[in-house]
Amino acid sequence: MDDIVFTLEFSDTTARDKANSYLQKGWKLLSVGPVCVDVMDNGQADYEMSYVLGANAEQYAEYQKENSDNAIQDIEDFLNNN
Repeated sequence: MDDIVFTLEFSDTTARDKANSYLQKGWKLLSVGPVCVDVMDNGQADYEMSYVLGANAEQYAEYQKENSDNAIQDIEDFLNNN
């Protein structure tokens, strides 16, 4: 675990798919377990599974590049459609 430089946590309804996508890229699964995402008016808690994954420096650099590319594309799409 010494090579982990960045972690991500997924705990929404698509968390499993997102976690599996990063596992296929070689990220390490650090933790899995339920997490409270909401408390209803009646006091009942709503839980989702939480997946925590860790990346080494190379994987983190790729993650940053992908997110930067996606952000640029999102801006371009917005400007072209408005």
